[in-house]
Amino acid sequence: MTANVEPRTVVSAIGVSTRPRIIGLDGARGLSCLGVAVMHICGHYSPNTASTFRTNLFGTGLIFFYVLSGFLLFLPYVRNLVADRESAKLPSTKNFAIHRFARIMPGYLAIFLLCNYVFSVAYVQNAAMQPPRTEDGTGTITNIWQLLANLTLVQSYVPQYFQTGLNPSWSLTLELAFYASLPVLGALLFAIRKRTSLRPFGIALVAPALLLIIGFVGKMMLPLLMAHFGVTDPLMVDWGPNWVAVFLRSFIASADNFAFGMLASVVVVAIERRVLRESVSRRVRMMSAVAAVPVALLCAVLLASGGVMALFGVSAIALLAGLAILVIVAPLMRGETSAIANLLEMAPFRFIGKISLSAYLWHFPVMLLLGRAGLMASDTLGGMVWNVALGLTAAVLISVVTYYAVERPAVNWAKRYRYGTA
Repeated sequence: MTANVEPRTVVSAIGVSTRPRIIGLDGARGLSCLGVAVMHICGHYSPNTASTFRTNLFGTGLIFFYVLSGFLLFLPYVRNLVADRESAKLPSTKNFAIHRFARIMPGYLAIFLLCNYVFSVAYVQNAAMQPPRTEDGTGTITNIWQLLANLTLVQSYVPQYFQTGLNPSWSLTLELAFYASLPVLGALLFAIRKRTSLRPFGIALVAPALLLIIGFVGKMMLPLLMAHFGVTDPLMVDWGPNWVAVFLRSFIASADNFAFGMLASVVVVAIERRVLRESVSRRVRMMSAVAAVPVALLCAVLLASGGVMALFGVSAIALLAGLAILVIVAPLMRGETSAIANLLEMAPFRFIGKISLSAYLWHFPVMLLLGRAGLMASDTLGGMVWNVALGLTAAVLISVVTYYAVERPAVNWAKRYRYGTA
């Protein structure tokens, strides 16, 4: 960051450098996680009321996860890329891989194994095909190939195993695909930097541009796949045990979600490095907020259109998330106060952000266990409110346990390894 950044805008350092953590983003992640949980709890136990009040909109928090991953993970690549040619160095792929593995897999495996073998609430059959307000299709996965697929998070690539195990875990498969792509994209960018005289910020834009192309082309391929496999029912296209749904939830059709976060990281580094004109730099937050209005309208139109156009509505949601990140952090990069970042940095929001992975994975099996115990209420507005309050409380409480018992020790080990003290 620039030298005049005020200490109150940042918190403890992370990573291999002394770069400070950007405040506000943990809180935003936490709220997004709660939004996804609210969508699932409402949709499963109060489907009619949820439809009336359109609680499915809370699920857009999942898109924010992808955009935030693109922003945070691409940020070190951009910062290194735009350094002096002699200092420009590809971030350590080994450290990146170790930290990403430690961040995701120990917590996931612990929760999956508990849900499968202790609580018998893993989905053995496709979760989306089961009726609401039931735990039909759950139990203990015993098929060795299905078990291995879920343990390695590749179940979303196999139609008969798609949407089995932990219901929300399919998104981790997509995250892992992005993790795998980033070092490859980074190597390409630094090779271009080394071999050409192109401007570094122009080179940085190559990676998100590639992901935008991949995602957009992937979405446009959907009608061809639907025709080829004869899958036309919207639920089956989205979540069914078939190759169309596998493709739709793959990196090929979703790469653009990460790209919008990556673009935001390029803007942030441009502010940091004083590359943007002062008149532009100080208006980035305002311009992002203003741009969000027509983007939101476009999003609504695309989603209402249905079909492939609705998929591009999801892309518009990702663009909105990228703009939201800039609204939160752009002032911080200038050493200014961000009221939104300070609000999101409040202890409750930040804490939910810290345990968000566990909460994200636990909320679905926890709500099923609460239903098994007869604690979930009826499909009314009051019942829906009760279900959400009870489900979120229970998910947060058990997530605290897995965070401190599994997640944090694994991440701390990864950090010690980075610093050579493991």
